Amino acid sequence: MGTTQTQPTRSSDRVAIGMHIRIFGADVQGRTFGEQARTLEVSRNGALILTRRHLAPQQEILVRLDFTGKESNALIVGQVRTDPDGFVYGIKLLDPSINLWDITFAAPSEGDRAVMRTLLECAKCRLREVVYLEEYETEVYLAHRSIYHHCKRCLESTIWNEAAYRPRPVEIEAPAPVAVLPPPPPPAPMARIERKFKRIRCKLQGCIRSKNDHVEEVLEVNDVSRGGVCFITSKQLMPGTRFEIAVPYSPGMANIFVPAEIVRAKAIPGKHVYECGAAYLKH
Repeated sequence: MGTTQTQPTRSSDRVAIGMHIRIFGADVQGRTFGEQARTLEVSRNGALILTRRHLAPQQEILVRLDFTGKESNALIVGQVRTDPDGFVYGIKLLDPSINLWDITFAAPSEGDRAVMRTLLECAKCRLREVVYLEEYETEVYLAHRSIYHHCKRCLESTIWNEAAYRPRPVEIEAPAPVAVLPPPPPPAPMARIERKFKRIRCKLQGCIRSKNDHVEEVLEVNDVSRGGVCFITSKQLMPGTRFEIAVPYSPGMANIFVPAEIVRAKAIPGKHVYECGAAYLKH
């Protein structure tokens, strides 16, 4: 029976996003190489990358992001799994001063009041940021798929939309027209204790996956709250089952998966599906 290992606390959320990169290094024979690769997930200080080249743990490489030209040295932490298209490795960026992925990450400790986590993009300057949405912000976002948010680059509140990965120049051209939203709501009053985990009814796509094999299931989310989520699944998940979930989830967009655990589950008669309640876990 193996020894249980304590999972390290993440320094930031992981964003599931495919970015085209090039990796440079030397193989065990000392021959240099340059290889096309892509990210599967990125975080403030690392990433999961997919490459056809076999790499060794503790090997140092140079990572270059294609559409910005930014570079950072990185360390191969180890191989996570094999994939039909190659090998999946975890890497650690060695220079924390370089924002290689061109994304502003919030500290996970700031997410205690968050109902949803999503990668948004400023419609004015195209800055991308992992944004934690509280209750009233979630309701506005679900109604419009956009929200007013303070932009650290524009130094004002601007409209922020769901962010997708797409090549773009470093110098930003004039932004495309965006839908006009109603004025931003006033700050929410301090939540009363009985409303600490207010449920927000919704009809959203979510996605769950096993942390081990990353097999994904896209499903329907019925409500969200600061403490968890309720969804419909075709799988019979028992209380205590742990997995990762992204809410909201949009195929082809950037999605944020967070750890969760089933706390209740019931079969829906005659439909061969299950309604599950899950609680978010600290990560």
